[in-house]
Amino acid sequence: MNIKKIYIAIIILAMVLFLSSSALSKCSSSVEGNNAGEHGEEESVVEDESGDGAADDRNGGGAETEKDYQIAYFQVGSEESSMHFEHRVAKIIAINPDGNDENIIYTDLNEKYDLSRIYGVSPDSSKISCRFYEGGRGAYGSLSVIDVTNGEMKAVKEFDYTDSESMDMMADIYGRPVWSHDSKNIAYETVINPYADNFSNGGISIVNIDTGDISEIDVNMEAFSFENEVFLDPVLFSADNGRLFNILNTRNPKMEEGVVHGYFTRNEKLVAADISSGAAFEIFDISQFNDMEASFDNFNLFTQQNKIVFHVLGDFEEDSDIWICDSDGSNLTRLTDDAELREQQPSILDVPDSTGLITYVGVGRYGTIAYDFNAGNIYIINMDGSGKVKIDNEVDASKPIFSPDGRYVAFIGYVFDEALENIQSRQIVVYDTWSGEIRIVASGSGIFDLIGWIKTTN
Repeated sequence: MNIKKIYIAIIILAMVLFLSSSALSKCSSSVEGNNAGEHGEEESVVEDESGDGAADDRNGGGAETEKDYQIAYFQVGSEESSMHFEHRVAKIIAINPDGNDENIIYTDLNEKYDLSRIYGVSPDSSKISCRFYEGGRGAYGSLSVIDVTNGEMKAVKEFDYTDSESMDMMADIYGRPVWSHDSKNIAYETVINPYADNFSNGGISIVNIDTGDISEIDVNMEAFSFENEVFLDPVLFSADNGRLFNILNTRNPKMEEGVVHGYFTRNEKLVAADISSGAAFEIFDISQFNDMEASFDNFNLFTQQNKIVFHVLGDFEEDSDIWICDSDGSNLTRLTDDAELREQQPSILDVPDSTGLITYVGVGRYGTIAYDFNAGNIYIINMDGSGKVKIDNEVDASKPIFSPDGRYVAFIGYVFDEALENIQSRQIVVYDTWSGEIRIVASGSGIFDLIGWIKTTN
């Protein structure tokens, strides 16, 4: 009897193991089949011009972006309750990438001065840097920060001349202030007498947005000699926030028969300055780009690889391309070379591995409407220039910006009148790199600019 019981127990155990193994096998096959199907679907909907597949999911994010981030844009209109000139009122509006849950993050309706310009979203997506301005004499200006989680605004640097009659030696911000990578500081350049012929450089400062403490960078410019007035316009912090990259541009007189008829500025170099010591050194010079009448701008940094991405924009019919180099200026490489396009406005997806992405605008050449408004088609490439993807939007577009997980690219589209001479309205558009879907999430004549991706409070 004991032997029989042992045999029965063995048979029962064998059957249980067999059934469990069969169930696990079916479950594994089902999961593998689903994953394979999803991967195949992604590849089929994204148009990859070179076959390298730039627009894939880098961080497995999609749903997280829907939940945790929104697109912010700048809208300007009028309301009778506004006390601003012509009842002007500005708003920062946020909306989900699916077009739902639109809400007002901030409005200057009850502010004394105009919210006049948006500078950028902090790297942690929690704050927006902007400018407030007094629209009468221009006697007030401020660098301010808006917290997107609660809508609170804080002026971190003010230029207040409202009580001055002469406003002699007044100062203001020159160029576009830039965020440090830890989202704690903003660097900006000051211009003295900004509305006079004798305007001059007021130096570079860094403000801590929490404490309001301001420190000036005493840049050592002995290595650079110029006959004209020199400006250093901050464009980028180094990955460790210890250095500041600046465009060095010169103020040059417009001469006609020996008489000065105004001034113009010209990009000359990209210069890095040590924030602590002020020691400065050249990264590259404009002459390295075929000596054309060009300027460089839209600087981005892949922090893990220490590589700088930017565009070099030639005048009128001259070429424009996206370039990349190491943070010390070495390995300078042109990433785009389409003779029919002026590639510009690069924006990056900064990820920990070596597969970072770049999105940019390809503008048709030869003085077209697209060139006049710096708009065209949106493209995506890998950081080595491979895997080009074209986003086939129906209207000219500009300012593409990746969502934090890389699933979406938001950009602004332009709707022209029948004569293709004036912009009738603007669109906030989202491209889904997973499905290839293009969705207009907001549109209207009051939309002024796309700001970027911000954290939500949901």
